[in-house]
Amino acid sequence: MRSIVALAISIALSASSWAQSEITVSADAEVSAEPGIAEFHLSIIARQPLATESFKTYLATYNSLQSSLKNLVDTTKIFTDNLSVTPSFDYKKPEKITPDYYQVSAIMNLSVPISQMNQVLEKITAVEGVTINGIQFRAKEQDRLQTEALEKAVAKAHEKAATIAKLEGLSDLKVKNMSTSFVRPPVPLYGARMETLGAIPSLNASDVTVSVTITATYTATPK
Repeated sequence: MRSIVALAISIALSASSWAQSEITVSADAEVSAEPGIAEFHLSIIARQPLATESFKTYLATYNSLQSSLKNLVDTTKIFTDNLSVTPSFDYKKPEKITPDYYQVSAIMNLSVPISQMNQVLEKITAVEGVTINGIQFRAKEQDRLQTEALEKAVAKAHEKAATIAKLEGLSDLKVKNMSTSFVRPPVPLYGARMETLGAIPSLNASDVTVSVTITATYTATPK
């Protein structure tokens, strides 16, 4: 009986000596590149007493935008992300059941090469009723930037985990799980309104920066 108990204790101690430990580390990395694309974030808002009139006003502004840009860019690349028709009521007159006006709102974006940015800016600001909500700069190979930033962050995390493992007398380092968080370039705002932007002669594109932060958990065993 004693020999069986001793064997069981020996096996338990052996299993304990090979139990896995966990190491959790975080790391970040940043990659920059020259911008190759300027993405314009645009909107058109029209308000009229009737929904049909409001839509006609919106459509006239949209057609003017296309006409202004037609000799410079492919106007089929003006993408509408959202178009809505909303009735507006005067909350001070709850008895009134007809709207004061109908609002047609459209949100659009247009991507052009950096070389055309200021020409496009000039054409857009010449159209009354169009609002520029922001201009975002992107690299031509945006996905490559994200991959490069991720690879750098992973390498830093592994280096940290390896250093900790060495200090703790651990080996056989393996990834258990990993979470990532990307920070993409913000959309810079330039006063938004067309009449404000009309006073800006040109814009200078800054470098595009992609940042990533990762948190990784590794397993390791005693040497």
